[in-house]
Amino acid sequence: MSKGELIKKEIISHPEHYFNAQSKSLDARLKNVKLSSEEEKQIHSAHTKKFIRDKALGFFKIGEIVSEIINWNESVDDDLKDAKKEYLLAQYFEQNEQNEQALSQLKEFLSNPQGNTIFNKILRILDDSPPDIELASHLSSALDFIVTTRFSQLFEQHKYAISQIEKLTPQALTILADNKSWPLITLGSYSATGTKLSSDWLIEFTDSYCQSKYIHDEGVKTRVRHSINELISTRLIEAHLAGEKIAKCIVTQVGKTILPYINA
Repeated sequence: MSKGELIKKEIISHPEHYFNAQSKSLDARLKNVKLSSEEEKQIHSAHTKKFIRDKALGFFKIGEIVSEIINWNESVDDDLKDAKKEYLLAQYFEQNEQNEQALSQLKEFLSNPQGNTIFNKILRILDDSPPDIELASHLSSALDFIVTTRFSQLFEQHKYAISQIEKLTPQALTILADNKSWPLITLGSYSATGTKLSSDWLIEFTDSYCQSKYIHDEGVKTRVRHSINELISTRLIEAHLAGEKIAKCIVTQVGKTILPYINA
């Protein structure tokens, strides 16, 4: 792996390190646009009544500051976009043992109007999100699945699935993809319509799931509960009775349309 590839992977894995380094570069750039003593005196004498001195900033060339901030932000934005795209494609190729075939399929996909539209939709999801390994991994799985299908004929299906993926957090997608290892739910009091639970089962399932994953940190449990609630509220999962005060969480028909994309 080249130095450039390592840097871009680091941006995805530890974006806070990248932003810390870039904030220092912004500081250095802004220091170069401070007014000279003579310019400061001229502005002060010419605008005594209208010009307010900001003690934090001092006298700066405001136009140049604006320009530097915009240029810096565009540079950071370009770095992030490039890093996220490269990580996505690197993950795609890592999932394929035969890289030559994977490349051929990807070229065909990108050269197809429907395929290119789907690819750009995937990139827009990346662009609109902070750097996140989980999200990039799910999207690379979706890409891997789509390029091996008849994507022209399945365009609407693929577009719908990607739209559903876009609505969910990476953590919710991870839990959904983990459906085969979901534990049974132990119930207290409950109500049901047929076998389907109609009473709230969020807390019970969260507790069972966290216990099965050896998750004990309360902060992590809260995030898991939020992700499970996402899946419930979007009707991707539901719970059905499986015994006396025992229920099983299952993926709904809508949820099943997403699974092939995140389990590729």
